[in-house]
Amino acid sequence: MLGSRESVVMALVTYTDWWQPSTTSVMQVPRRGASNGDGIRPGLLETLDLRTELCRRMQLIRGRDRELLYLWYLEQLAVSDIAKALRISRRQCFRRRAAAIRTIVDAGEERAPAVA
Repeated sequence: MLGSRESVVMALVTYTDWWQPSTTSVMQVPRRGASNGDGIRPGLLETLDLRTELCRRMQLIRGRDRELLYLWYLEQLAVSDIAKALRISRRQCFRRRAAAIRTIVDAGEERAPAVA
C-alpha cells in the first residue's frame, strides 16, 4: 500500500472516484421506494484503509505541497494554473510534486517492520 510512486499517484487520482457524495454525509439516503442496501456507498469500505493511510502521510508534507497535490490530482488543474495559484514557477511545481510524492512513499518505509 503506497509503497511506490505509482501507487501514491493512483491513490491521489482515484481519491474521490469511489465515493462522490453530493453532501458531506457518509451515508446515502435512498429515494422513496428505492432499496439501497445498508446505505454505505459502494467502494467506501474497501478503500478506507488506503484513504486513511494516504491522509496520514499527507500530514507529513508542508501545507503548500499538500495544496499542490490537491490542485494537481484532485482538481486536475493545468500546471500553469497551479503555478499561478501558488505563485511559483512551472518547473518548481514539478520539483515540489516529486519531492512530496517521495516523502509520502518514504513515510511508509519508515513504518514498515524490520525483517530479520
